[in-house]
Amino acid sequence: MPVPVHVDRQQPAQDAARPSYIFRGHAAHIHSVELLRRNTCLLTGDADGWLVCWKLDTKRPLAVWKAHDAAILATAEWGLEKVITHGRDNTLRIWQLRGGAASYSTVLPADGADTHRPKPWLLHTLPVNTLNFCAFAMCYQRGRVASPNAASDESIYVAVPGRDDKKADVYQFPDEKLICPVPSINNSETGMVMALKLVLHQPSNAILVIAGYEAGITAVHLVPRNRTGPQEPVLALAQTIYLSQPHTQPVLSIDALPDGSTYFSSSADAIIAAHRIPHLPRDHVEPTSLQKPVSSAEDPNEGEKANMNELTEHDRAANFSGATSGAAETLSKSSQPVDSDTEPTEPLAFPKTRQTTNSRPASDTTNPAGRTSGLSALLASAPPQQNLAPIPRQPPLVTIQPAHKTVSTKHAGQQSLRVRSDGRVLVTGGWDSRVRVYSTKTLREVAVLKWHQVGVYAVDFGEVLGREDVGKPAGEHKAVGDGAEAVKRETGLAKLQRQREEAVQMKHWVAAGAKDGRVSLWEVF
Repeated sequence: MPVPVHVDRQQPAQDAARPSYIFRGHAAHIHSVELLRRNTCLLTGDADGWLVCWKLDTKRPLAVWKAHDAAILATAEWGLEKVITHGRDNTLRIWQLRGGAASYSTVLPADGADTHRPKPWLLHTLPVNTLNFCAFAMCYQRGRVASPNAASDESIYVAVPGRDDKKADVYQFPDEKLICPVPSINNSETGMVMALKLVLHQPSNAILVIAGYEAGITAVHLVPRNRTGPQEPVLALAQTIYLSQPHTQPVLSIDALPDGSTYFSSSADAIIAAHRIPHLPRDHVEPTSLQKPVSSAEDPNEGEKANMNELTEHDRAANFSGATSGAAETLSKSSQPVDSDTEPTEPLAFPKTRQTTNSRPASDTTNPAGRTSGLSALLASAPPQQNLAPIPRQPPLVTIQPAHKTVSTKHAGQQSLRVRSDGRVLVTGGWDSRVRVYSTKTLREVAVLKWHQVGVYAVDFGEVLGREDVGKPAGEHKAVGDGAEAVKRETGLAKLQRQREEAVQMKHWVAAGAKDGRVSLWEVF
C-alpha cells in the first residue's frame, strides 16, 4: 500500500493588495483625482470636461456637472466650499459648492450627456494657455492653513502657464491680480513648461514656483514680495535660484514636502529625482523690477542724479567736498548786499568737468551777481540728459546643479506624482498601469498597487488626520439661545453616521484614475 506523501504548499508571505473600492461612472479617461474636505469627498475629472464629487463614506455622487468643454487638467480645493478647475479649453475656473446634494445633479456622465445638470456658482474665470498640457498650481498666501473654515477666506496664489510656452504667471485670488511673471531661463534651452508647483518655503517664509520643462530641466523661482505702495505697484520678475537637469525626457509631475525644503520630480523617463531647495535668508527677497520709464515730474532730482553718474568716483568725491564748502561760503555771502567796487572772489575749481557746447557770454563772467558756485555750477555746466529708466539689479547667474538624489525605477512614464501630507511617502501613477509608493527619504519602492490594465494618469493621497482633526468625540454639543444654555444630544443614527465618517477620514487613502475611466481607492500604511 503506497504511503501518502504530504506536500506542504507554501503560502505567499503577504497577499496582493486589493483596492477598497472602484468608482465607475465616467465615460472618458480620468485626468484628475483630488481628495477634498479632509478625506470626506473625492473629486474626479475626465477627458470630456466632466467633474464628479463623490461622498467617500457612502461611495455615492454628490454633484455632477460639466466644468469645461475639453479635458480636465487639474483640480484643487480652496477652503470647504471652493473648487478650482483647469481645462484644455484655455480657462481656469473657480466654483463655489454651496448647498446640499439636492442642489446638484447626481446623474453620472456614463448615464448620458443630454441630461440637464445644474452647475455650481461660478466665482472667477481666468483665460490661460493650455497648448503645452501644463496644469496650474495653487498654494495659500500664508502657507498651509490648519482650519478649513479659515482657508475659505484666505488669499491664494495660482501659477499658470504664460502666453509664452517657456514662461509662467503667478496670480492672486480673489483679487485676480497678476503678482509676477516667471521668466524663461536664458542660459539653458529648456523647452516648454510642462509642470508647475507652488509651495511655501517655511525655512525662509518665501513663496517658490517650481517648474519642470520639456528638456528634463527643473527650476526654482523666488516670488518677490510687493514692497511698493498700493497707489503705484511695481511688477517684479521672479528670480531663478536653482536649476537642475536630472531627466532626459520631459518632466511630467512635481510635488514637494509640506515644509517646502525638498521637492520631487518625475518624467517620461524612468528617473525619480529629489531636489533640495538652496538656503534662503528668512523674510528677505530681492525682486528684479521690470524697467519702467521715470519722468522728471515724478522725481525732480532725477536729472541731477543722471548728471552725477557721468563723473567718475574720484571726481564725484572731489567735486562733492569742494561743492559743500563752496556752497556754504556762497550762501553766507549772498545774504549781504553786493558791492560792485569790491573785487570778486575766485570761483571754486572743479577738475575734469565736462565742457558744454553752448559757451556762456562774456558778460556773465564779469557779473558777480550772476555767477554760481559749488554744486550748482557743476550741474549747470553739464549737458542736459534725458530721463532714463533705472537699471534693474541683475540676479546672479544660476548654473545647472546635480539633484540631491536620483533613482532609476526601470519603469518609464511616471505620469503623476504626489507627496503625502506627513512627508513620509510619495506615490506615482505610471503608463504601465501600476501605482507605486516610494519612501521620500531613500526613494526606495515600498509598495506596488496593481488593478488597472491600462495607464494610470492621476494619483492623489488623502490627508493624514488624527482623532483631534476629525471632530469632537463627545456626543454632546452645547448651543446658546435665548440667554440659556441648551444641550443638544445626538441621536443613535446620527452618532453612528458620524463615527463611520470619522473612521473613513482617519484612513490613509490613495486614489488612482486611469485610462479606463475608473478610479481605484486604496488604503495604505
